[in-house]
Amino acid sequence: MPTSRPQRISRPEQPGSLLKRITAAAARRVQAEPKGGDPEYLTQVRQLPCLKCGMEPSEAAHVRFASAAFGKTSGIGRKPRDADAVPLCAGCHRLDRDAQHSRGERMFWAELGINPLLVAQRLYAQRGDLVVMRAVVLVAIAERSAR
Repeated sequence: MPTSRPQRISRPEQPGSLLKRITAAAARRVQAEPKGGDPEYLTQVRQLPCLKCGMEPSEAAHVRFASAAFGKTSGIGRKPRDADAVPLCAGCHRLDRDAQHSRGERMFWAELGINPLLVAQRLYAQRGDLVVMRAVVLVAIAERSAR
């Protein structure tokens, strides 16, 4: 009884002819900036007063937690967008015992009485105008004090 074996439909290609060309691959290797990267905006955020104590200059503190209301996702090992940065001085951001990095981030912002994603959204909408960005921070501080 004859057994049928699979037959080749097309002719075999020359060895190495299907490999990618080195010159084509080298042309496409362009180092892309991380998604959402905006170093000029971070420089502006660092010139604003701290949201907790009002000290200047500050650091750009990235808000890492996720929020469906603001369309912000999060994940382990994923760097947040620069648009999600708010000003905190070095002490309030990472050095003090009650700093943002020393405690849970959500607890830090809840006890402070500020929604950092709302502040970040307002700041990023006014990027480029330091006077208005400063006003956004001062209004956030005043609203916190009024509660």
